[in-house]
Amino acid sequence: MKNNYPVTSVLLSINLSVYIVLSIIAWNGIEINDFVKAYVGFDSQAFHGKYWKHVTGIFVHIEFIHILGNLLAILAFGTLSERYFGKRNYILIYIISGVLAQTYDHAVFCGVDLLIDVNYCDVGPGNSVFGASGSAWGMKGALLVYSIANMKDLLSSSIRSKLLYAPPISICIIGSLMSHGLFKENLVDVLWGFGPDTYGLMEHVHGGAFIIGIIFGLLIITKRLYKTWGT
Repeated sequence: MKNNYPVTSVLLSINLSVYIVLSIIAWNGIEINDFVKAYVGFDSQAFHGKYWKHVTGIFVHIEFIHILGNLLAILAFGTLSERYFGKRNYILIYIISGVLAQTYDHAVFCGVDLLIDVNYCDVGPGNSVFGASGSAWGMKGALLVYSIANMKDLLSSSIRSKLLYAPPISICIIGSLMSHGLFKENLVDVLWGFGPDTYGLMEHVHGGAFIIGIIFGLLIITKRLYKTWGT
């Protein structure tokens, strides 16, 4: 996969490497949630001097099930994004979806006043936004648009490709729906994350990223159609 999907390989390596480093830190007796919040997890401090937190948070995982699910998502949706959108667009979708989605999540949970006062939004000790799931949901949104616009090409893909991608994609979709309580709450609330009292911090990331991904997909398809018409 390294030769065919270099960007996906790099993203998988970065996420896994960060997880391993954080695991080593935790094994040495350091409270990992506090460490993540202080140095790499996204929180209101990202708007007040610790600007690197806008990006570092989308590569951070501290639980095995969390990193496993997101590695599967990157493997499934990342390889498809790299194939269909190209390396540059894929990187933009991954980073911008993740960054904007966690900003949206924090704004909904805390309000825009967090831009004024770093101490305005206290989400509790050790709490911050992190994980690659926002980026993954951005890819899902973009791929949804691509799938609708290129349905014929996708249906005619080889059996080998379908067998390769179907299991991890199914696991990611079912896991996302179950973890968001789809069978307990209505779909609109799940996607948009209305009501922070119901879902809490980080539960707006996925819905926001999904919409951002759809916008990216529309932009990419529109640009390609414009080039086609121009020739």
